[in-house]
Amino acid sequence: MTIGDRTGTSGTAIAVDLGATNLRVGLVTRAGTIERLQTAEIPHDLPDEGIITGLIIRTIQTLVPDREIGALAGIGIGAAGPVNRSHTAIVHPPNIALDIIPLSGPLGDEFGLPVRLVNDCCAGLLGEAYFGEGARSRNFVYVTISTGIGAGIIANGNIVSGRDGNAGEIGHLFVDSGYNLTCGCGGKGHWEGYASGRFLPRFYREWQKKRGIVPGDREILTAGEVFSAMLENPGSGEDDFACELGRINARGISDIIVAYNPDTIVFDGSVVLKNRDLIIPPIERYADRYLPMPRLVVSGLAGRAPLLGASVIAHGYDTRFGSVE
Repeated sequence: MTIGDRTGTSGTAIAVDLGATNLRVGLVTRAGTIERLQTAEIPHDLPDEGIITGLIIRTIQTLVPDREIGALAGIGIGAAGPVNRSHTAIVHPPNIALDIIPLSGPLGDEFGLPVRLVNDCCAGLLGEAYFGEGARSRNFVYVTISTGIGAGIIANGNIVSGRDGNAGEIGHLFVDSGYNLTCGCGGKGHWEGYASGRFLPRFYREWQKKRGIVPGDREILTAGEVFSAMLENPGSGEDDFACELGRINARGISDIIVAYNPDTIVFDGSVVLKNRDLIIPPIERYADRYLPMPRLVVSGLAGRAPLLGASVIAHGYDTRFGSVE
C-alpha cells in the first residue's frame, strides 16, 4: 500500500506526540477535540529505529480499527527533533539514542495515509496558537521544559521556522560557564544541560558539590526528586537551589525576550506543569529587563499542546500562521 491510497475526507485525524520519554497518539477532530487517546513509554533499550516506528504503528492500530483508517484525513506527528529537511525523519536527536528515525515512510506504507512531520516544539506552538493561550497574541513564544528544552515562535502572526523547520532549539542556548556542564548534544553550558528533566538531577548534585553540601542518604536521580528536595530543604536567601535554577532559566528566557520581543511566553512540559511555583517566580525575578517583560503563563492544555498541534499539520503544512514545511 502506498502513501495516499486511502486518504479520507474526514475532519478527524491521527495525531502523534513522540517525545524522548513518552508516546501519545490521539484521534483528534478539526475543532481540537481528542476523541480517543493512547499513551506508551519509549523503551530505554533502542537497538534500531524499528522499535520506535513499531511502537507507533501498534499504538495507532490499538486506537483505530482498520475499517476506520481510510476515512481519516491523515497522520500528523510532532517529534522530539531535529527533523530533516524533507520532513520524513528525526535526525541526531540528543535525547533518543538513535541517529536517524524514519517516520513518514514506514507509517505511510502501513496505513496508506498522508503523513506529515514537524518537531514537537512546532507542534506545541500550533496547539497553543489554535487552541490555547497563543490564540490571543500575534507575538508569542511557546517554551517547553521536559526531558529536553525547546521553543516555537510566532512573530507578527507568522511562524518562525528556519531553513529546515528547526528554529527554536533554545535548549542549546549558552547560559553558563561556571559549572560548564555537558549537554546531550555534546556542547557545554547549554540550557538543556542544566534545567531539562534529563539533566536537572546532575545540576543539583553539582550545585551541592560546589557549596560543600553533603548529600543525604537518598540519591537524587529524577527531576521530581530534585523539586521534592527543594521543598524539603528550601535553603535561604540567594544561595538556595531555587535561585540558582532560576538564574539559569532566566538567562534562557532573557535571550528569548531580546531575540523575539514577544508579548507572551507560554510554558509547557512536565517540569513546568508539575512545578510552576518553583519555576516561574524565579524567572520573573532574575530575567533581564532590557526589553519589556512579556506575560509569562503556563499552558492550560494539560500537556496536550503538541498532540493538538500534530492534529493541525495532519491536514497540511500550510497553517493560518504560515507554512511549516
